Amino acid sequence: MKILFYFQDLCVGGVLRQLSQLVVNLDRRGHSISAVAMYPTDADWEHLWSAKSINIEILFPGKPYKDIPGPITLIKAASRLRKLILREKPEILYSFGGHAPRILSWFATRTLPDIKLVWRYRGAGHKLLLQNNDLNYKAILFIERYISAFVPLAVYNSDASFSFGEGVKHNFKKQLVIKNGFDTDKFKPVPDADNRIRREWGVSKDEKLIGIVGRVIPGKGFDIFIKAAASVLKNRKDVRFVCVGDGDESYKRHLENLSRELKLSSYLVWAGARSDMTSVFNSMDILCSASYAGGFQSVIGEAMACGVPCVVTDVGDSAKIVGDTGIVVPYDNPEMLARGLLTMIDRLPGIEPEDIRAGILENFTVEKMVDQTETALRDLLNGV
Repeated sequence: MKILFYFQDLCVGGVLRQLSQLVVNLDRRGHSISAVAMYPTDADWEHLWSAKSINIEILFPGKPYKDIPGPITLIKAASRLRKLILREKPEILYSFGGHAPRILSWFATRTLPDIKLVWRYRGAGHKLLLQNNDLNYKAILFIERYISAFVPLAVYNSDASFSFGEGVKHNFKKQLVIKNGFDTDKFKPVPDADNRIRREWGVSKDEKLIGIVGRVIPGKGFDIFIKAAASVLKNRKDVRFVCVGDGDESYKRHLENLSRELKLSSYLVWAGARSDMTSVFNSMDILCSASYAGGFQSVIGEAMACGVPCVVTDVGDSAKIVGDTGIVVPYDNPEMLARGLLTMIDRLPGIEPEDIRAGILENFTVEKMVDQTETALRDLLNGV
């Protein structure tokens, strides 16, 4: 199969890591793969791109719009994508997440009947925008619902994103769920691998290290994590906290001010974006996901593959991922999150990393994700 993957931005995060794993494994299986991104947002994105033999085309050198693309940007992007499609002549254009790439991929492939279009969904709706009745967001959902009737295949990465699609009345010709997969040869328990990182962050072996990993944006719940950390400290002092990731600078300044107000600064490490994530996960005693939205939180699966127990908010498929090895609390509730973290600290002596890893090995491997994707795309080309 000849497949062109089209996605929104080159950034350090779980989306690019998932795409990289899918691309490199399809390439190994003999398929002809190419990729194009709308724009880069992080200079360090190449650390996540394991498919080094596959060059990524870029439509714009930087983000050409603030919130949603305007008409001129849409026309330019669709035109550039269409030229690339005509040059590469793929059988399948796979739009890998993001509202703008999905809509633009449809515009770019109109009047090109030989191209099969696939849309991938990774979220379960933007709760804040829905709660605030954001008209721009509602307009985007309406446009996608209308276009969905002309898209032959939609792939959702979680049961939650599939349910969201049903809720907004998507009308695809065919839709299915293919959940994220994790490279368990890379993400695994590594004895003593945590020592270097903990020394770097000034964390002693007797302290419990609790971390949050992700893009530093409001949707990831960093503010909830910081408030919960302050509550944990009221109960015990043998804990340290780390925030791993980069993102919105103004939001990060707000978080730093919040941590100072809560007298958390000496207990909290701002680690920034890291490329050595296996070591980072292995350095943690607990991984916390405080997100208020999302379908499938990749950092949960990566941490569990390293044998790290997780405390997560009840959004998307997070509860299904952790199963009975983790603790699930309501989102946007710092006190409940703090209770969950304290409970998990008490459980740590009886936790076996291999028991946590087993859930990922059974349900969320890269091989399973690639097998299901390969079958779905072959069926699409064969008209099944």
